[in-house]
Amino acid sequence: MRRAWASKAPGIAGIVRVFGVELDVDPLVIVFAALYALAGSLWQWAIVFASLMVHEASHAMAATGLGYAVARISITPIGAVASLEGEIQSRPEAEAAVAMAGPMTSLILASLGYLLLLYGNADREKVEFFVGANIALAIFNLIPAFPLDGGRVLRALMAEELGVASATRKAVALSRVIGITITVLGAAGFAARYFNLLMPALGLFIWIAAGRESQSAAYAGLKSVMGKRASLRARGSLPARLLVAAPDVTACDLLRKVTSSDFTIVSVIGAGGGEIGRLSELELLEGISLLGPDAAVREVLAGRKD
Repeated sequence: MRRAWASKAPGIAGIVRVFGVELDVDPLVIVFAALYALAGSLWQWAIVFASLMVHEASHAMAATGLGYAVARISITPIGAVASLEGEIQSRPEAEAAVAMAGPMTSLILASLGYLLLLYGNADREKVEFFVGANIALAIFNLIPAFPLDGGRVLRALMAEELGVASATRKAVALSRVIGITITVLGAAGFAARYFNLLMPALGLFIWIAAGRESQSAAYAGLKSVMGKRASLRARGSLPARLLVAAPDVTACDLLRKVTSSDFTIVSVIGAGGGEIGRLSELELLEGISLLGPDAAVREVLAGRKD
């Protein structure tokens, strides 16, 4: 997946609206099509491009089914990018479901192509290429690295226990390892004339994308808390968990321990072992905004009492 909840991609903004969704076409689409046509490989590019479009559309449809509006679809030479309204990372189960929709759709397309090979009368070369392209697309996107679907599934699985911010940092670290490994192996393969430059380029792409995701990790906890505030207003109630903390722990450190699944209540325990007060994760966030990220829990608690 070319990141189903990404920021706006560069292109020709607002060419047309379809069912309220803005379509944005990158001019390089035409350039790439012309280059492949001159090379006599237009049909291969068309098959891969169409498969990527369906792959991405499945992400958008899954997100819509889970209540996330699709604000924009940007069409690029390597597929499409759907931008969603809202922070889907605050709902790990939703992020995992939307991420998995792409690879599953690609495998379904490959299965349909295989059935066409068995029982149809289509051009065998083109259908075999279609089947191979979709299998490769599914497998590649299941690599547990950002910005691929596997990286988002990995973060969603870890976020239940670690919280969005910590899960993002761990997923980014693994993504960088995978990216540099693919780059080194690809470069060695290219030197030995086993691979072309595509493999090291893909590894470099994963490394760069992981770095971009890393920049948002610092704000992931804040986004998660704000998302739960909106959910609390909409639903009226949320499941909660109790977290015990010493007075000198910083509010920022505690916010990193907030998970995506439950609303966190912090019980502040004094030196004598007794509870000296409680804070909700929303109060932690407010304390950080008023006192700064290095404010101790006792300061946030005292500020609330004032």
